[in-house]
Amino acid sequence: MRTETKQLTTRTIDIHSHIYPEPYLELLERRQEIPRIINRDGNREFQIFMQENSSQPTKGRPMGPEYWDIEEKIAFMDKFGIDRSVISLGNPWMDPFPDAAGDEAAVSINKILSGYESSTNGRLVGLGVLPTSCVEAAAETVKTITQTEGLYGAATGPIIAGKQFDDPQLDLFWKEMATYKLPLFIHPENSLPLETLGGYHQSLHFALGFPMETTIAISRLVLSGVMVRFPTLKIIVAHGGGCLPYLGGRMDSVYRAQLTVGNSLPNPPSSYLRQLYLDALVYYAPAFQAEYRLVGEEHLMFGTDHPFSIAEPEINRSTIQGELGNGEIYRKIMERNAINFFGLVDNELR
Repeated sequence: MRTETKQLTTRTIDIHSHIYPEPYLELLERRQEIPRIINRDGNREFQIFMQENSSQPTKGRPMGPEYWDIEEKIAFMDKFGIDRSVISLGNPWMDPFPDAAGDEAAVSINKILSGYESSTNGRLVGLGVLPTSCVEAAAETVKTITQTEGLYGAATGPIIAGKQFDDPQLDLFWKEMATYKLPLFIHPENSLPLETLGGYHQSLHFALGFPMETTIAISRLVLSGVMVRFPTLKIIVAHGGGCLPYLGGRMDSVYRAQLTVGNSLPNPPSSYLRQLYLDALVYYAPAFQAEYRLVGEEHLMFGTDHPFSIAEPEINRSTIQGELGNGEIYRKIMERNAINFFGLVDNELR
């Protein structure tokens, strides 16, 4: 890792930012089971964890206007010096709506997401959401997204059309993603439903469960050979890739010991992990050093996780800056890599 002293003018592009359009909120409000939104004393609360689905539910996550109001999003960006944001629908995406009505809702939501670029003079650009009724619908939407102005990729949780990433039926989807080289942002959905994550309100879910959920999903993707069969996939993984930068060597050891089907891969698992792109949303230097050494300066991008309460852009920016200085590598991570990866128009907005 190199610390550069040369000072460059650097814009900031946030590639990990969420929005919950009003029609989507209304869908979740009509649900009786988690994931859902409830109204308590006139305020919205988001419930996604199993312990919140009881006769006397614990309080969910408070949802204020920052979750759906574009002006709030822009105000956050202005406050923290963020020039542009690549925004996506947050969890649970369309997973709770795996039917024809849900597919129709996905079309409507993508229309909303695609309109943000023109309505904000390019400050916001969108990632499309995938329908979940079947693999064929998700694959067809890939083609639609590539043809939609204002959409620069797709976002998903660790399940696509009800299937884990290593399900052979998803090859149709992966083929379309690889053919069009459409960027795919992979984000955890609802943590891991393990009793050991109970208690401490939602601390263990957010701090540990979400990154582990991502780690398992991407490990399945790698070990099943998806990246071998479809080498042109463009994948960026949230939260620094979960635990993968730390555990990649352990995966290689298992591979060498032939303890898993992964030994059928032509190369060790870490060689495929290095092909991934990661956000630099890891909060402190040791984690940033691990992801930097795994994927390198060309494969890292800045993110905030707004509007969630763990969005701390100044901490993440200062972590990157503290490790790299303000030179060309810093500029790549804060700006250039996002422009290249998503194919953004390189314009001056501020």
